[in-house]
Amino acid sequence: MNIKSAVAIILASVSSLWAEDFYTYFASNPTPAPNGESIVYIPDIKLLSFGDKAESGSSSPTLNNAIFYKSTSIKSWATGYMDMQYGTASSNTIAPEWKTPENAIGAVNSSDPTEKVVCLGDGGSITLSFANGIGNGDGADFAVFENGFDANYLELAYVEVSTNGTDFLRFPNFYLGEVQVDESSDMYPTQVYNLASKYESGYGHAFDLEELEFAYKYALSDGSSFSEEYLNHILTNYPLVDLDNIQYVRIIDIYGDGSCVDSAGHVIYDPCGPNYSAPGFDLKGVGVINEAVAVPEPAEYAAILGAMGFVVAILMRRRA
Repeated sequence: MNIKSAVAIILASVSSLWAEDFYTYFASNPTPAPNGESIVYIPDIKLLSFGDKAESGSSSPTLNNAIFYKSTSIKSWATGYMDMQYGTASSNTIAPEWKTPENAIGAVNSSDPTEKVVCLGDGGSITLSFANGIGNGDGADFAVFENGFDANYLELAYVEVSTNGTDFLRFPNFYLGEVQVDESSDMYPTQVYNLASKYESGYGHAFDLEELEFAYKYALSDGSSFSEEYLNHILTNYPLVDLDNIQYVRIIDIYGDGSCVDSAGHVIYDPCGPNYSAPGFDLKGVGVINEAVAVPEPAEYAAILGAMGFVVAILMRRRA
């Protein structure tokens, strides 16, 4: 048996540990989900829910993954943007005063939902870049801030990351709602997992890059609950992304009429269409909690090695 085959067998064995775990809709395991949120399961009615909403004055009242915009855990913010695509999935157009992608750059400076916002539009997207990158550290690595006016009125988006700005990897996500959202019905934060954002304005939805490794191992196992579409996506794109060196985050609005699906192929509903005043996801910013570890350029690396050699030579002379 060659090394490559041995490694494949080891990976398959490890991955099988995830197959019956968190990525099934009705898992009874009470352990927190991979992104740190609590899981509540009621067997009698097969109800599964995640975390809870963020509440004023607390960044984590009930084991959710909300990050307050003033949190000292945030080290830096997005420094640039590209590929701004305003959504046109519905007739609900974006007013010119909300076509402000530069508002997604820099720190979120207020919990006011009308300040420092760019509207993506139904099905729109934007890619943000970061001067110091994002690294796979302990716990949450970055947080996406939306301008949610109400915990039961959520505009959702997929979140993807990239090292080179070309190949993007989407976070695994689940949506447990079953009803089309309209003016007479509410959304519930506990039915949303790894979609930005389930929190009100002022709180960012945190994402942990480690979960992408978790999801990749799970995708390699037998019996995963991922849809074929997401399974192919993660198996193709995971090897193209360096989790220790994320330079780009892409936010893609979900048009919530049921035409978009989660990582298990389940339909996603959120407010959409001409009956709603704000078309699509309203981005306030992306904060970095764990920055990428700086890797020296070749010239700098050579200088470092030269300096180390100089020090070693001096120490050897002293010993002689």
